[in-house]
Amino acid sequence: MSPSSKAGITFIVFCALAIILPAKKSSLDVASILGATSIFYSILLGFYISAAMSNLSRLKTLTATETGALVAIHRIIALSLPDKLEKTEDAIDKYLIKRFDYEISDYTEPTTNEYFAIFDVLKGSDTKSEGQGAALNYVAGAMYYIAQARREITIVGAKILTTASWLILSILSLIIVFSLFIMRDGSLDSAIVTTLLATSAVMALFILQDVDGNRLGEEEFSIGTYQDVFNAIGRLHYYPKLYMEAGRYKPTVKEYRTGDSANIVVVKDKQVKSSEPLQNSF
Repeated sequence: MSPSSKAGITFIVFCALAIILPAKKSSLDVASILGATSIFYSILLGFYISAAMSNLSRLKTLTATETGALVAIHRIIALSLPDKLEKTEDAIDKYLIKRFDYEISDYTEPTTNEYFAIFDVLKGSDTKSEGQGAALNYVAGAMYYIAQARREITIVGAKILTTASWLILSILSLIIVFSLFIMRDGSLDSAIVTTLLATSAVMALFILQDVDGNRLGEEEFSIGTYQDVFNAIGRLHYYPKLYMEAGRYKPTVKEYRTGDSANIVVVKDKQVKSSEPLQNSF
């Protein structure tokens, strides 16, 4: 479910409850409870969001490093070892498609064979000039740095919050919401304020969930940046069926591939408005 859908449903539910439920006085010191809970909640929430955002920022850098290196490798081979170009393009294409069978934090281990296959293409290459030798040295160096990036992606892409962490945050948010509803005086103004504050308390958890799950801005770093590699190697964009069915990405080109690594189909969507040129068929 998209963040906007979550926000809309949460707001509607709390708005209905704030209007329907009768206002009741409580013998508890609700204001003090709400104040103490809010402080504790904000400290924990801020800590977790800060840690998750730090990992997400690093994850974006690593995916840029990997995709940028793949584009550079393709270009160097095109200039220095053109006889190996087609096989290299095929290997990169298969690697990226297999990558999309998994989430960004889980793809490195299952795609190890496809990753090394990119460099296996160059086995036995006969360097006939100093330039070709330098090109192979660069590709060998890129293999090392991409491997490092892939390993770090597994680490920084892992979720930070445990079940216990979510339980504590959920309990605190429920106390805040419950306290807000108790403090209502039955007026329309009170209902509006209660609805907005309660929705904000719950939406903060949804935001944390997206950040911790590497979903915040994934359209660019987790999907879009890999399409740049497909552009470089002259292949159609590829959007996994898993992402399309969940509504996690909307294609920006009229012709693209979808499915999974075992079953790839080409789709032509006439409704897509895009300034990008169509890619060459694979």
